[in-house]
Amino acid sequence: MRIERLTVSNFRNLADQTLLFSPGVNLLIGENGQGKTNLLESIQFFKFARSFRTSHDTELIQFKADFCRAEVQCNFDGGISHVGDPRNDSDSDHHPYSDTFSAAIEADGTKHIKVSGKDLARRSDLVGHFPCVLFGPQDLRIVTGGPDTRRRFVDMVGSMTDPAYIRIAREYKRILAQRNAALKARAGEYELNIWNEKIVEAGAALIEKRRELVELLDMQMLVHARELDSPFEFKMVYDSELLKQAEQMKGENDGPSLADVFAIALGSLESAERRRMTTLAGPHRDDVSLFMNGTDLRKFGSQGQRRLFAILLKLGEVSHLERELKEPSVLLLDDVFSEFDREIIKKLEHLLDGSRQVFVTSPVDLEWAKSDNATVWRVSNGMLSNESSHP
Repeated sequence: MRIERLTVSNFRNLADQTLLFSPGVNLLIGENGQGKTNLLESIQFFKFARSFRTSHDTELIQFKADFCRAEVQCNFDGGISHVGDPRNDSDSDHHPYSDTFSAAIEADGTKHIKVSGKDLARRSDLVGHFPCVLFGPQDLRIVTGGPDTRRRFVDMVGSMTDPAYIRIAREYKRILAQRNAALKARAGEYELNIWNEKIVEAGAALIEKRRELVELLDMQMLVHARELDSPFEFKMVYDSELLKQAEQMKGENDGPSLADVFAIALGSLESAERRRMTTLAGPHRDDVSLFMNGTDLRKFGSQGQRRLFAILLKLGEVSHLERELKEPSVLLLDDVFSEFDREIIKKLEHLLDGSRQVFVTSPVDLEWAKSDNATVWRVSNGMLSNESSHP
């Protein structure tokens, strides 16, 4: 996917304007507070029809305005189908096409999403049809934050490429909520056993999906670490107590299944769960362990090492999406170069230059501007001006 045109009206501090972007590298240069990140937000919005910065859509509306609107016209190579196209995304007979994504948000919170002029029936219909990956300062929390942050990241990536993943994750979340409600209501043995059967099936499936995806992301991350000549050996591993127990219980005849291990765990924890009125085993308690040279990155890594791991993880996400969707991803980099040394910056520029459409924000001019593939945009008071002789 490549974004050809963006039109915004009353979107945060951005001036009403229509912009034609380069299919290569777009450098957005300007002081802080001028609207660089707002522009990335207006693009990334169509990934899930929500902002990455706020859960309140009305915050996107410019001060004193009654609404805001953003529209992007995208060109696709044809690796994925149109939104709402009845053909199977795995069909081989794909051809380039264009789609226009638009969103309007009113002051009362009403949201209108359209794709190629047609109202979007469900926000979930966008999943997997707007392949773009954002990396910004907030993504460092994937490394430094709690387990829920890493679980959420893995589930988001899985949902972008695998419809079965979406169904399993939603089903597990629904069953977990209902089982917890049953525990709080002091449900009897018969009712709790019904929920046990359901959560065991969905939970085992979700753990397997997550483990497989983490292994794939780890392999992609390793490739990019080598491309950047990283002096550190990074690794990520899906960390599940149930998987560990299943491994320990393996014998000559393979041992119990993961679902069986989950069921055994629930049985042993029943008294504690009834006392605490919550589910104490399952994928909602799992984590992703992050390592650097064999040690815990979260405990022993420096800020720079954690930041390098985070951007490698995001590059791994890009590669995974492109492999699964068979479509180039748009990469949005929000002020990522300020913390890296010059050698890493040069290697990142070389890695990204020409392979896909990239948007990069920076408060200072970048050497990247000298590339024939780069277009420089100056951002001031919400207005963008093209300082290059192209696109």
